[in-house]
Amino acid sequence: MKLVRENIDRWFDYDLHLETRTIYVGDSTEQEVGPLLAERVIKALLLLSAHKEEPIKIILNTMGGCWYNGMAIYDAIKANPCHVVVEVMGSAMSMGSVILQAADERVLHPNATVMIHDGSDFFQGHARNMEVWGAQSKVSRKRMYEIYAERSGKPVSYWEKRCTIDYVLTAKDAVVEGLADKIYGDDDEEHA
Repeated sequence: MKLVRENIDRWFDYDLHLETRTIYVGDSTEQEVGPLLAERVIKALLLLSAHKEEPIKIILNTMGGCWYNGMAIYDAIKANPCHVVVEVMGSAMSMGSVILQAADERVLHPNATVMIHDGSDFFQGHARNMEVWGAQSKVSRKRMYEIYAERSGKPVSYWEKRCTIDYVLTAKDAVVEGLADKIYGDDDEEHA
């Protein structure tokens, strides 16, 4: 592969490498999954979807973040007509573990960590508004359990119990639980 200054700039500035159709999704641009990261990922997925026959690779390494921005990324991956492979290098924690479930193929590197939990809610303001957001939080949590259930084959009730406290999984544990498909290198297939 020929290194071209323009490609290097694009990779570092936009977390997108066009030649390899790779998007980096991580906490380097912000402290968590937030609006800037969601915007960049959605734009990159739309750009790469012009060539539907070619797969897209996402390198994921995040501690998590905002449910709403994370679900925007999740929906963009699910709606993309290309075969999307998500490779976790480092961690897919909290919202990152939900984003991972959107991929057509979920690959964890041997030292990757996945963490699931109910997340945190921070309500303030008028009591009626807190009631509204409390109800919305229940809807979001239920949807999260459904996403884990859809991909793992285990019931929603299983995930509801697992998420009551932080549930931290090694790469191997995540595959056993159905939150990932395989560990990088286990099938001698090269992903790089």
